[in-house]
Amino acid sequence: MSAPSPAVVELRDIELKFDTKTVLSGVSLEVEPLDRLVILGQSGSGKSTILRLILGILPPTEGSVFFKQFEVSRLPRRKLQKIRTQIGMVYQYSALLSSRNVRDNIALPLEELTRKTSAEIDKVVDEKLEMVGMRDVKNQMPSELSGGMRKRVSLARALVMDPELILFDEPSAGLDPVISSVIDELIIGLTENSKVTSVIVTHEMESAFRIGTKMAMLYQGKILEMAPTEEFRKSKHPVVAQFLSGSPEGPILEGSQDAIATK
Repeated sequence: MSAPSPAVVELRDIELKFDTKTVLSGVSLEVEPLDRLVILGQSGSGKSTILRLILGILPPTEGSVFFKQFEVSRLPRRKLQKIRTQIGMVYQYSALLSSRNVRDNIALPLEELTRKTSAEIDKVVDEKLEMVGMRDVKNQMPSELSGGMRKRVSLARALVMDPELILFDEPSAGLDPVISSVIDELIIGLTENSKVTSVIVTHEMESAFRIGTKMAMLYQGKILEMAPTEEFRKSKHPVVAQFLSGSPEGPILEGSQDAIATK
């Protein structure tokens, strides 16, 4: 077995195929403690797939995925479940259970994975809701909340086990620009105050540059470039530069299947 990495997360030479389709090819990256790594890329490029690999939901076809010293894809189920308690996940559309109120949604991991009493769980739930400014809604149902409120509750749930790593899948999806900014600032504040490492998948450029301490570009199954945010902003790579500028001229459209089909 390969030697573990001192990084919180490491992907080494990842290949991922579904039947004959290659989703990821030779992907390697490291996430250091306290990084907020933003992974950019077009819709359907495999960004969210990387989060599923880190969680051990998907095994790579080839290569290794590490969470700290543990090779995720080789762990027995019970050990993998224990590792997942150290990883929080904020889903694209919050993924709150519609039949449970806010308190019960946030309490669920504690009820299933710990031996805390109901009073102890209530204390933790109140603490996490306070952190995201949502303590007054704990008795409400998800259907009674706005999109931004549901996102905050989802973030509180991700924090409830005091994880070392939080994964965010399109945290600004479906939100207006003002609420997106609020969520971005909340992510920055909570990860800094809680000393949590995070990986954020998005294609929202303003949000990406606001949140990220490092950025990586995923294109056609490969990481084209990974660098600290300000260095990444000045990238000379033609695909990265085009993606950042939003220009219709460049290799992204030239190399797309749509463009090929029209030639």
